[in-house]
Amino acid sequence: MNLLLDIGNTRLKWATEDQGQIDESHACDYRQPGCLASLERAWRGISVSRNLAIASVSEKQVLDSLIQLGQTLWPQCRLLIPQASAAAFGVTNAYQQPEKLGIDRWLAMIAAHNLYPGNVCVVDCGTAVTLDVVRADGRHLGGLICPGLNVMKQALVSNTADLMFTQRSYDTELGSATDVAIANGVCAAVIGLIEHTLSKLDADYRLVLTGGDAAYLVDLLRVSVSYDRDLVLKGLSIFCRGDANL
Repeated sequence: MNLLLDIGNTRLKWATEDQGQIDESHACDYRQPGCLASLERAWRGISVSRNLAIASVSEKQVLDSLIQLGQTLWPQCRLLIPQASAAAFGVTNAYQQPEKLGIDRWLAMIAAHNLYPGNVCVVDCGTAVTLDVVRADGRHLGGLICPGLNVMKQALVSNTADLMFTQRSYDTELGSATDVAIANGVCAAVIGLIEHTLSKLDADYRLVLTGGDAAYLVDLLRVSVSYDRDLVLKGLSIFCRGDANL
């Protein structure tokens, strides 16, 4: 059995996996006190016999603490920390310095290319929104990055006097209160980025959406969407069981 960890800018997502089958995923905010202790309690009942596979864009101390916990619980397992490369699992990286590409983006592209035939546009909606375009032959054309929904909201709140934010849902309609107008405005900005990019591409692309805020956007987009909440974990699973040269 493998344990898969996707460590983002604020959240940790994890799941166990065996022979390509990923169990139900779990998520927590690792900035919260007691997070590591909660993970230790949850993981003590798990037998990880093969790989502790980690994708991390977090600070080094967060990664190190999770590695230490994993190696304490399962000293016999292999530590697998994939890095972006020029090519792997059928995907060719567009970056001139491939290692500079975020590992979460790389894994999401690899998973989308291997699981969804044809051209794909992969959008990960988290602290940042990342968009990457991959042709059916695996050629990565490049990507876009913008602030995520919460980051855009917080930027407005922190730089605007006397503004209290209570709106917790999203739409693209005109708002009749400031908090609603902000929430809907940032949502419309992200949707506009996605739909504008798709409209400029020279062929049809399947939109594959993932990330913590992706569920807010699925029903608001005017294009067909494949929503895959565990896309990065699926990319880790592919690394665990396959040959990266394929």
